[in-house]
Amino acid sequence: MRRGELWWAEIDGKRPVVVLSDEARSEVHVMQIVAPATSAEKRGFLIMSGDQAVDADNRRRMVAEAGQVQAIGIEVWFGSSEGLAEEGVVRVALPQNATVFCTWGTRLGEELLVERIGACSPEKLRELDAAIQLAGP
Repeated sequence: MRRGELWWAEIDGKRPVVVLSDEARSEVHVMQIVAPATSAEKRGFLIMSGDQAVDADNRRRMVAEAGQVQAIGIEVWFGSSEGLAEEGVVRVALPQNATVFCTWGTRLGEELLVERIGACSPEKLRELDAAIQLAGP
């Protein structure tokens, strides 16, 4: 298992995850890939794409233009180019008082990763790294 690979994991059923760990261990740090937020779920929130969030000037401009929002999040999109049949996202929240419905990160035993799906491009991994870094610890 390598950082940036997508796997099917047995987490309350078969779920896609992206590996965040740098190397294989007994436990692997992953984030679940979930359905993108709907228009109704986005109401009152600023949800930017990973591509939009990578550029600091663009990120600041979007936040300034959004005005009053409950919270700010980033969705990094995954789809057929990474091996998924249906599009999904890893969603993180930027630190502030309000909350955004987020994807959870967890550690799984290698035995729970059952089938490799594909891997992120270097650009997609850069988006994911930026989103995770902006979300903080």
